[in-house]
Amino acid sequence: MIAEEVAGPAARVAPGAGEEAGLYHEQLRLLYENLPPGLAVTAINAALLATMEWHAVPRVWVGVWALAMLVITLGRYRLTAHYRAAPAAHDDRAWGRYYTVATLLAGIGWGLAALILFPAGLLPQIFLFFMLTTMTVGAVVSFAALFPVALAFVAPILGPLALRLFLLPGAIHHAMGFVALVFMAVMLLTTRRIEGTIAASLRLRFENQDLIVRLEGEKGAIHRLNAALTREIAVRSQTAAELQQRESYIRAVLEHVDEGIVTLDERGTLRSLNREALRIFGYREEDLVGCHFSHLVPPAERSEYTRFLENEARQPSRTLSGHGLEVNGLRHDGTVFPMELGLSAMTVGAERQFVAVTRDVSARKRGDRLKSELVAALSHELKTPLTAALGSLGLLTEVAGNRLTGDGPRLLRMAKSNLDRLARTVRDLLDVDNNEIATTKWAPLPVLLPQLAADAAAADAEYAAAREVRLAADPCSSACVAQGDRPLLLRALSHLIVTAIHLAPAHTTVEIAVATEAGYAIISVRDCGTALPAEARRGLFDAEPRLADFGITAPRGLYLARVIAEKHGGSVGYESRDAGGSHFFLRLPLYAAP
Repeated sequence: MIAEEVAGPAARVAPGAGEEAGLYHEQLRLLYENLPPGLAVTAINAALLATMEWHAVPRVWVGVWALAMLVITLGRYRLTAHYRAAPAAHDDRAWGRYYTVATLLAGIGWGLAALILFPAGLLPQIFLFFMLTTMTVGAVVSFAALFPVALAFVAPILGPLALRLFLLPGAIHHAMGFVALVFMAVMLLTTRRIEGTIAASLRLRFENQDLIVRLEGEKGAIHRLNAALTREIAVRSQTAAELQQRESYIRAVLEHVDEGIVTLDERGTLRSLNREALRIFGYREEDLVGCHFSHLVPPAERSEYTRFLENEARQPSRTLSGHGLEVNGLRHDGTVFPMELGLSAMTVGAERQFVAVTRDVSARKRGDRLKSELVAALSHELKTPLTAALGSLGLLTEVAGNRLTGDGPRLLRMAKSNLDRLARTVRDLLDVDNNEIATTKWAPLPVLLPQLAADAAAADAEYAAAREVRLAADPCSSACVAQGDRPLLLRALSHLIVTAIHLAPAHTTVEIAVATEAGYAIISVRDCGTALPAEARRGLFDAEPRLADFGITAPRGLYLARVIAEKHGGSVGYESRDAGGSHFFLRLPLYAAP
């Protein structure tokens, strides 16, 4: 918009036009714009000349000449009107040719005045000379935009005038003819110079126009850049606010977790500690940040931790991960306490750092110790009298059961059954702690599995007899060896056997056999009862089996059996037998003696 207002019509040059085409277009536009005033002056001068020559030359010649000048002037005015109304009707070159021809006709008309309207008296001759030269001066102003147009007007006027003056006798006429020629040359040279000035001015206008367009483009680019920068600043401000909010959120989360979180660099320098870590170790944050981590571990273990960090720092591509490690910590008051440590490595920028998650397990250790003491006391105080009572009732049943009369045998069997049920309940309650026993460290030793199966059958034979079920160990079992803790494996196998006894009908046999398959030893426990429904098999070895929902009463030792098997790198499972009944199995890796 601004470029169009400054450049005016120059901005309406056809798109794609070259510099010369645009220059010619502007020169032509100036000619057509300056023509109407010139036409008015031409009409006035023609009327004045016709009036002055009306009595000096034949009137017919004056009338013909005046009529011709009128026609030419009207034609030139018509041409200007057409150009202004529809400049795109013809190209610039065509409009230029029309203008030059019309101007040439006008020049010829004024030149004929020097030939056919030349008066006899000297004073009228001087007036005619003055009139024609004045017309050429006006032509310099009107037609200087294009030199050919000025030439087409000036030469047809002053050329015939000079010729006519040279043909007349007398020095004054010859002098006037010479002046006419010199004046024509001066007018043409002046026109050429004015044309160059106009062209330079137009070129300067074009350059200014291009400069304004470029400035407008730069201005628009600057506005767009400012808008983009404003948006970017707004986005960055919002991002910074979100980051600050997220950092505050993460900081709040870290400050309210129950574990102590400590970060340190590869040199062992503490970088940050959350509130729980400061509480565990008994420090203030400003007392620890920037210090070495050795302030948090007992002196006897500092060298080991230092070697560990140095070794990890030399292996930057290694991913470090640890969880649940039981180590010792050192409080500010010098107290050594047990803690769980989870350690992982991370990379921040180009620096390798470590994150330690700590938890004070002093209270848990004390609770575990108290619970172990309680379980041991209960095991001794409950199992011992229950075992003695069961033995006494069993002996009483065998010795005096046939001598009792009435409800005596039934009451004796009921007492023995209830006492047996109480013994199983006590054993199940005491087995709650066995999950933790199974996850503690133990020394693996070779275990002969057929002997393990025979010992398990012997241990549960009395319980099976009470339920009128017989236990039988397959004498053809494979003589294979596994590696593990024999008491734990015996406990796992016993849970499978007791469950099979519960599922077996009375007067049937539960078979125990050992076989090998693909590097594993499989201890199978089979009964002849009814197979478990599909709904009961799901979650059979979970911590809370739902066998009671299906009318099945069985001990809750299958989960413990699974824990012990997995601890030994094996597994437990259940299958329904094609011949009917259930098949429990304990799978253990075979032991190959070195």
